[in-house]
Amino acid sequence: MTHEFEVIHQFFKPLSHSKQLCASLDMGIGDDGAVLSCRPDSQLVVVTDTLIEGIHFPYGTDAYDIAWKALAVNLSDLAAMGAAPGFFSLALTLPKSLLSAKNSQAWLKSFSQGLADLAELYDMALVGGDTTHAEHLSITITAQGWVEIGQAITRGHAQPAEDIYVSGLIGEGGLGLKIVQAQTDVVADCNEHPAVIKLNRPHPRVALGLALKGVASSAIDVSDGLLADLSHILEASEVGAVIETTAIPVSAAMQQYLQKTEDWMFPFRCGDDYELCFTAPSDKANQIAQLAESLGLSLTQIGKIHAEAGKLTLLKSGHEIKVQSTLGFEHF
Repeated sequence: MTHEFEVIHQFFKPLSHSKQLCASLDMGIGDDGAVLSCRPDSQLVVVTDTLIEGIHFPYGTDAYDIAWKALAVNLSDLAAMGAAPGFFSLALTLPKSLLSAKNSQAWLKSFSQGLADLAELYDMALVGGDTTHAEHLSITITAQGWVEIGQAITRGHAQPAEDIYVSGLIGEGGLGLKIVQAQTDVVADCNEHPAVIKLNRPHPRVALGLALKGVASSAIDVSDGLLADLSHILEASEVGAVIETTAIPVSAAMQQYLQKTEDWMFPFRCGDDYELCFTAPSDKANQIAQLAESLGLSLTQIGKIHAEAGKLTLLKSGHEIKVQSTLGFEHF
């Protein structure tokens, strides 16, 4: 049987150090709470996500990938608000079956390594949390980041006539999930397929989020599906939008899937992309193109904001198409 404090000391306390925290962490793992000094020129952005086995990742997903994704989805939220990653806490609920299994130590080692590798990319430290056990595996991470006072990018400032952009490719996470679940003949080794890698180890667009401050008027990360998440911007900003569906950037594998299934709405509704959708004035187009080049990341204009609040119109080659619902992934 693996014991709680042994787990904390062996696998998670080593994650409690970072260069940037030296100036702000007064007390971390080892007490009832973390004590941090706030930066006088910044605001703190706090985000939380819970991942549950069988709902947010398939049963049998590698421990390393589970940990990576659990932190990555929080970093994606920070990126959408233009916040620089700071530190995070972890609430880990382990199944009793895992705790009593012979491979529990190997699983925990792989899990903590997944956290460590992604955290190291952004010099983040684990500052606290909790460990417990229950019937199902569950991971909750709360991440904090810094943004200059008054500079956070929110969902509520999109304006009519502005352009709508997305980063990267849309629908890859959903395609990856279909490949994993179906085990079809799309690829010989599904775990090496780019869409499956994107599903298991998303790369949050932190650098883009930081660069969009002063450029984007609003932003959101695409986690529950492009249409569903864009609808949150429209609601918060009290505006509408027109989207040209043929402009949505998708991979060759997605094109193949769409031609085979004719499920043309799939990339707009599936979740787990962790790209950014943002709006910006048209006079920022050249600046956004330069950003795309400097970051080595595609930033694609897919539509325009208009004044009719809440109305989302989809076009295909300029012709309106009817959509019954913009719902994406449902948490309930």
